Amino acid sequence: MVRIDVLAYNPTEVLEEHDITVGRARELVETYAVTWVNIVDASGRTLEELETLFGLHPLALEDSINQDLSPKTETYDDVEFIVARTIVWAEEIETDQLSLFVSKRFVITIHDKVFPQLEDIRVRIRKRMPRLMKGGADFLCYTILDVIVDSYSPHLDRFQDSLDRMEDEIVRRPAGAGISAIHDLRTDITLIRNALRPQRDALANLARLEVPIFKKETRNYLRDVQDHMIRALDTLETLREIGTSLMEVQASLADVQLNQVIKVLTVIFTVTIPLTIVTSAFGMNVRFWGFNEAEGLLLALVLMTVPTVALIVWLWRKKWL
Repeated sequence: MVRIDVLAYNPTEVLEEHDITVGRARELVETYAVTWVNIVDASGRTLEELETLFGLHPLALEDSINQDLSPKTETYDDVEFIVARTIVWAEEIETDQLSLFVSKRFVITIHDKVFPQLEDIRVRIRKRMPRLMKGGADFLCYTILDVIVDSYSPHLDRFQDSLDRMEDEIVRRPAGAGISAIHDLRTDITLIRNALRPQRDALANLARLEVPIFKKETRNYLRDVQDHMIRALDTLETLREIGTSLMEVQASLADVQLNQVIKVLTVIFTVTIPLTIVTSAFGMNVRFWGFNEAEGLLLALVLMTVPTVALIVWLWRKKWL
């Protein structure tokens, strides 16, 4: 169900309204210096009203509800359209799309799920943080992007913790089923890295290009967000390499353990060779010296014991035991 919430403010006043219409949101734009319109699960009718009342481009509105877009920025007359992605980790990890329309007097955010990260910005506005109150819509846009990028850190830490646990498990159980778990985690890391990588370029465009909507001072802040984005991608790349290394370590340890088992079996086989030869020879259905006599048994025992002890001593001196 569509939900439209608005936070409108100027340096001295803040107004917050919930479950309003697009028309009411447009009225507030004319009254306040900055109006933030947050739309969850936008419908076709909502998009039509946004096009009519806010003058948003239909192609951008169509992209805003397409949840599979890569991060990007596009300029439509006096409105900047930005697509960003945030990390969501429930049963499985994935990324969700946040679409922003930024003008000189308003910021419109459209998404299909509730983003807890945005609540932090609402709290700042309610507390009348001076920088936000004095900044324009472009500074609000920067704040949203900054919070989204900073929200990656807990997920990256969770990746790191998972890799640390897997490393400990590999050391304890080299022949365990660790490779499959590491491969799955490495796949998730690669998925997130590929989904977020275009966002670095999108932020670079906002920070470096002279977009009319963004003042020079705001572009300086956007460069800081870009730096955070680069560090997040570098961390993801490092985590991916660690995952690859752990897979190689797991395979190496498994090979070492297998070689140890083969070594033990080889030693056992080597030691039992004299026993096998003697018992096979004396078990043949032919008459020999001491056949059915105590002397024959004694001879068999000597022929089995002496070579076996000699082999054990020789292997021990070679330090193969």
